[in-house]
Amino acid sequence: MRWGWLAVLVWGVLGTLTQEAIAAPKPVTIFLERNGRVVSDDVRIPKFGGGDRAWNGIVACVRDHFAPFQVEIVDEKPARGQFITAVVGGRASQLGLDDRWTNGVGPHSGRVIPNAIVFVFSKVGTGEKDVSNLCAVTAHEVAHALGLDHTYKCGDIMSYFLDRCGKRRFMDTDAPCGEDGPRTCGDGKRTQNSYRKLGALVGFREDAVVDEPEPDPEPEDPYDYEEDEEDEDVIEGFDAEDCERYRRGNTTVIVCRR
Repeated sequence: MRWGWLAVLVWGVLGTLTQEAIAAPKPVTIFLERNGRVVSDDVRIPKFGGGDRAWNGIVACVRDHFAPFQVEIVDEKPARGQFITAVVGGRASQLGLDDRWTNGVGPHSGRVIPNAIVFVFSKVGTGEKDVSNLCAVTAHEVAHALGLDHTYKCGDIMSYFLDRCGKRRFMDTDAPCGEDGPRTCGDGKRTQNSYRKLGALVGFREDAVVDEPEPDPEPEDPYDYEEDEEDEDVIEGFDAEDCERYRRGNTTVIVCRR
Protein backbone atom coordinates (compact mmCIF):
# COMPACT_ATOMS: atom_id res chain seq x y z
CA MET A 1 0.00 0.00 0.00
CA ARG A 2 2.95 2.34 0.41
CA TRP A 3 3.06 2.56 -3.37
CA GLY A 4 0.07 4.86 -3.21
CA TRP A 5 2.32 7.61 -1.81
CA LEU A 6 4.87 7.10 -4.56
CA ALA A 7 2.09 7.27 -7.12
CA VAL A 8 0.99 10.63 -5.74
CA LEU A 9 4.53 11.92 -6.20
CA VAL A 10 4.42 10.79 -9.81
CA TRP A 11 1.24 12.85 -10.24
CA GLY A 12 3.28 16.05 -10.28
CA VAL A 13 5.16 14.82 -13.36
CA LEU A 14 2.01 13.62 -15.12
CA GLY A 15 -0.19 16.51 -14.04
CA THR A 16 -0.55 18.03 -17.51
CA LEU A 17 -1.76 14.67 -18.79
CA THR A 18 -4.31 13.97 -16.05
CA GLN A 19 -6.02 17.28 -15.30
CA GLU A 20 -8.65 17.03 -18.03
CA ALA A 21 -12.22 16.19 -17.04
CA ILE A 22 -13.05 12.63 -16.06
CA ALA A 23 -14.69 10.82 -18.95
CA ALA A 24 -18.17 9.33 -18.69
CA PRO A 25 -18.07 6.27 -16.41
CA LYS A 26 -17.67 2.88 -18.04
CA PRO A 27 -17.88 -0.62 -16.51
CA VAL A 28 -14.52 -2.16 -15.64
CA THR A 29 -13.43 -5.80 -15.33
CA ILE A 30 -10.92 -6.79 -12.65
CA PHE A 31 -9.07 -10.10 -13.07
CA LEU A 32 -7.74 -11.58 -9.82
CA GLU A 33 -4.69 -13.66 -10.78
CA ARG A 34 -3.63 -16.45 -8.41
CA ASN A 35 -1.17 -18.26 -10.67
CA GLY A 36 1.75 -15.86 -10.47
CA ARG A 37 3.22 -13.45 -12.97
CA VAL A 38 6.45 -13.16 -14.97
CA VAL A 39 7.52 -9.57 -14.45
CA SER A 40 10.88 -9.73 -16.23
CA ASP A 41 13.49 -12.26 -17.27
CA ASP A 42 14.74 -12.57 -13.69
CA VAL A 43 11.61 -11.72 -11.67
CA ARG A 44 8.60 -13.98 -11.30
CA ILE A 45 5.88 -13.52 -8.71
CA PRO A 46 4.91 -17.01 -7.44
CA LYS A 47 1.35 -18.25 -7.36
CA PHE A 48 -0.90 -17.70 -4.38
CA GLY A 49 -0.22 -20.36 -1.76
CA GLY A 50 -3.11 -19.96 0.66
CA GLY A 51 -5.31 -22.69 -0.79
CA ASP A 52 -8.74 -22.71 -2.43
CA ARG A 53 -10.74 -21.86 0.66
CA ALA A 54 -8.79 -18.68 1.36
CA TRP A 55 -8.78 -17.75 -2.33
CA ASN A 56 -12.52 -18.14 -2.69
CA GLY A 57 -12.97 -16.02 0.42
CA ILE A 58 -10.79 -13.26 -1.04
CA VAL A 59 -12.69 -13.26 -4.35
CA ALA A 60 -16.07 -13.10 -2.61
CA CYS A 61 -14.92 -10.34 -0.27
CA VAL A 62 -13.50 -8.18 -3.09
CA ARG A 63 -16.75 -8.61 -5.02
CA ASP A 64 -18.63 -7.42 -1.97
CA HIS A 65 -16.52 -4.24 -1.72
CA PHE A 66 -17.20 -3.35 -5.35
CA ALA A 67 -20.83 -4.54 -5.40
CA PRO A 68 -22.35 -1.00 -5.64
CA PHE A 69 -20.21 -0.15 -8.67
CA GLN A 70 -20.03 -1.21 -12.32
CA VAL A 71 -17.00 -3.37 -11.58
CA GLU A 72 -16.94 -7.06 -12.47
CA ILE A 73 -14.59 -9.20 -10.39
CA VAL A 74 -13.43 -12.44 -12.07
CA ASP A 75 -10.70 -14.99 -11.31
CA GLU A 76 -10.51 -16.47 -14.79
CA LYS A 77 -8.59 -14.44 -17.35
CA PRO A 78 -10.96 -12.75 -19.81
CA ALA A 79 -10.55 -13.95 -23.40
CA ARG A 80 -10.77 -10.44 -24.83
CA GLY A 81 -11.17 -6.78 -24.05
CA GLN A 82 -9.49 -4.50 -21.56
CA PHE A 83 -9.21 -5.44 -17.90
CA ILE A 84 -7.18 -4.58 -14.82
CA THR A 85 -5.12 -7.43 -13.33
CA ALA A 86 -4.49 -7.87 -9.62
CA VAL A 87 -1.66 -10.36 -9.08
CA VAL A 88 -1.95 -11.94 -5.63
CA GLY A 89 1.16 -13.72 -4.41
CA GLY A 90 4.82 -13.41 -3.47
CA ARG A 91 6.71 -10.74 -1.58
CA ALA A 92 7.31 -7.02 -2.00
CA SER A 93 11.07 -7.58 -1.97
CA GLN A 94 10.76 -9.40 -5.30
CA LEU A 95 9.99 -6.00 -6.83
CA GLY A 96 12.67 -4.21 -4.82
CA LEU A 97 10.25 -2.98 -2.11
CA ASP A 98 10.35 -3.42 1.66
CA ASP A 99 8.53 -6.51 2.97
CA ARG A 100 8.09 -4.85 6.36
CA TRP A 101 5.93 -2.00 5.10
CA THR A 102 4.56 -2.92 1.67
CA ASN A 103 1.47 -5.10 1.33
CA GLY A 104 0.65 -4.04 -2.21
CA VAL A 105 1.56 -1.75 -5.09
CA GLY A 106 -0.51 -0.17 -7.84
CA PRO A 107 -0.42 2.79 -10.26
CA HIS A 108 -2.51 5.92 -9.73
CA SER A 109 -3.33 8.72 -12.17
CA GLY A 110 -6.68 10.00 -10.90
CA ARG A 111 -8.65 8.12 -13.53
CA VAL A 112 -9.18 4.54 -14.67
CA ILE A 113 -5.96 3.07 -16.12
CA PRO A 114 -6.98 0.45 -18.72
CA ASN A 115 -5.00 -2.80 -18.53
CA ALA A 116 -3.20 -1.71 -15.36
CA ILE A 117 -1.45 -4.34 -13.23
CA VAL A 118 -1.44 -4.16 -9.44
CA PHE A 119 0.34 -6.47 -7.03
CA VAL A 120 -0.86 -7.81 -3.68
CA PHE A 121 1.94 -9.48 -1.74
CA SER A 122 0.30 -12.39 0.05
CA LYS A 123 3.45 -13.71 1.73
CA VAL A 124 4.11 -10.57 3.78
CA GLY A 125 2.32 -9.15 6.81
CA THR A 126 -0.30 -11.50 8.25
CA GLY A 127 0.15 -14.08 5.50
CA GLU A 128 -1.85 -16.00 2.94
CA LYS A 129 -4.63 -17.23 5.23
CA ASP A 130 -5.74 -13.76 6.32
CA VAL A 131 -8.68 -13.36 3.96
CA SER A 132 -9.87 -10.05 5.43
CA ASN A 133 -6.51 -8.31 5.08
CA LEU A 134 -5.74 -9.64 1.60
CA CYS A 135 -9.22 -8.64 0.47
CA ALA A 136 -8.79 -5.10 1.81
CA VAL A 137 -5.33 -4.72 0.25
CA THR A 138 -6.63 -6.00 -3.09
CA ALA A 139 -9.58 -3.57 -3.09
CA HIS A 140 -7.23 -0.73 -2.05
CA GLU A 141 -4.70 -1.33 -4.84
CA VAL A 142 -7.36 -1.95 -7.48
CA ALA A 143 -9.02 1.32 -6.46
CA HIS A 144 -5.75 3.16 -7.10
CA ALA A 145 -5.82 1.85 -10.68
CA LEU A 146 -9.45 2.98 -10.89
CA GLY A 147 -8.47 6.52 -9.90
CA LEU A 148 -8.70 6.83 -6.10
CA ASP A 149 -6.11 8.58 -3.95
CA HIS A 150 -5.28 7.77 -0.34
CA THR A 151 -7.53 9.26 2.32
CA TYR A 152 -6.74 10.27 5.88
CA LYS A 153 -9.93 8.82 7.31
CA CYS A 154 -10.09 5.93 9.77
CA GLY A 155 -12.39 3.22 8.40
CA ASP A 156 -12.00 4.18 4.74
CA ILE A 157 -10.43 1.45 2.65
CA MET A 158 -8.16 4.01 0.97
CA SER A 159 -6.53 4.99 4.28
CA TYR A 160 -3.53 3.66 6.20
CA PHE A 161 -5.56 3.18 9.39
CA LEU A 162 -6.10 -0.53 8.63
CA ASP A 163 -8.85 -2.01 10.84
CA ARG A 164 -8.56 0.42 13.75
CA CYS A 165 -12.13 1.64 13.13
CA GLY A 166 -13.66 -1.71 12.16
CA LYS A 167 -14.01 -3.30 8.75
CA ARG A 168 -12.60 -1.11 6.00
CA ARG A 169 -14.93 0.06 3.21
CA PHE A 170 -15.38 2.76 0.59
CA MET A 171 -16.85 5.42 2.84
CA ASP A 172 -19.51 7.86 1.67
CA THR A 173 -17.97 10.86 3.38
CA ASP A 174 -15.72 13.74 2.38
CA ALA A 175 -12.25 13.23 3.87
CA PRO A 176 -8.83 14.80 3.38
CA CYS A 177 -6.33 12.84 1.38
CA GLY A 178 -3.14 11.68 3.05
CA GLU A 179 -1.04 8.89 4.48
CA ASP A 180 0.45 9.75 7.89
CA GLY A 181 -1.36 13.11 7.97
CA PRO A 182 -3.81 15.15 5.88
CA ARG A 183 -2.74 16.74 2.58
CA THR A 184 -4.30 18.11 -0.59
CA CYS A 185 -5.52 15.39 -2.94
CA GLY A 186 -3.60 14.59 -6.12
CA ASP A 187 -6.30 16.24 -8.24
CA GLY A 188 -5.90 19.49 -6.31
CA LYS A 189 -9.10 19.11 -4.28
CA ARG A 190 -9.20 19.39 -0.50
CA THR A 191 -11.12 16.15 0.06
CA GLN A 192 -12.08 12.85 -1.52
CA ASN A 193 -15.32 10.92 -1.08
CA SER A 194 -14.09 7.43 -1.98
CA TYR A 195 -17.58 6.00 -2.52
CA ARG A 196 -18.86 8.79 -4.75
CA LYS A 197 -15.64 9.35 -6.68
CA LEU A 198 -15.44 5.65 -7.54
CA GLY A 199 -19.07 5.83 -8.69
CA ALA A 200 -18.21 8.83 -10.87
CA LEU A 201 -15.27 6.96 -12.41
CA VAL A 202 -16.86 3.60 -13.18
CA GLY A 203 -20.59 4.15 -12.60
CA PHE A 204 -23.03 2.79 -10.03
CA ARG A 205 -25.11 -0.33 -10.53
CA GLU A 206 -28.83 0.26 -10.92
CA ASP A 207 -29.58 -1.20 -7.48
CA ALA A 208 -26.85 0.74 -5.68
CA VAL A 209 -27.91 2.95 -2.78
CA VAL A 210 -26.72 6.48 -3.49
CA ASP A 211 -28.45 8.72 -0.97
CA GLU A 212 -27.38 12.08 0.29
CA PRO A 213 -24.83 11.59 3.07
CA GLU A 214 -26.48 11.90 6.46
CA PRO A 215 -25.78 15.34 7.94
CA ASP A 216 -24.13 15.65 11.30
CA PRO A 217 -26.77 15.93 14.02
CA GLU A 218 -27.58 19.46 15.10
CA PRO A 219 -26.07 20.25 18.51
CA GLU A 220 -28.60 20.74 21.24
CA ASP A 221 -29.31 24.34 22.13
CA PRO A 222 -28.32 24.64 25.81
CA TYR A 223 -31.05 27.27 26.26
CA ASP A 224 -33.82 25.33 24.52
CA TYR A 225 -35.98 24.82 27.61
CA GLU A 226 -39.72 24.84 28.16
CA GLU A 227 -40.94 28.01 29.80
CA ASP A 228 -41.92 27.59 33.46
CA GLU A 229 -45.11 29.37 34.45
CA GLU A 230 -43.97 30.12 38.00
CA ASP A 231 -43.64 33.85 38.45
CA GLU A 232 -42.38 34.44 41.97
CA ASP A 233 -39.24 36.45 42.64
CA VAL A 234 -36.36 34.18 41.65
CA ILE A 235 -33.11 36.12 42.07
CA GLU A 236 -32.37 38.67 44.74
CA GLY A 237 -32.52 42.16 43.30
CA PHE A 238 -34.85 41.26 40.43
CA ASP A 239 -38.64 41.34 40.28
CA ALA A 240 -40.65 38.47 38.83
CA GLU A 241 -41.45 40.43 35.67
CA ASP A 242 -37.71 40.79 35.02
CA CYS A 243 -37.09 37.04 34.94
CA GLU A 244 -38.07 33.99 32.94
CA ARG A 245 -37.75 30.41 34.14
CA TYR A 246 -37.12 27.53 31.77
CA ARG A 247 -37.25 23.85 32.66
CA ARG A 248 -35.85 20.71 31.01
CA GLY A 249 -36.47 17.60 33.04
CA ASN A 250 -35.15 18.26 36.52
CA THR A 251 -33.06 21.25 35.45
CA THR A 252 -34.22 24.87 35.66
CA VAL A 253 -32.55 27.88 34.04
CA ILE A 254 -33.43 31.40 35.20
CA VAL A 255 -32.81 34.34 32.85
CA CYS A 256 -33.28 37.85 34.31
CA ARG A 257 -33.04 41.07 32.28
CA ARG A 258 -33.54 44.78 32.90
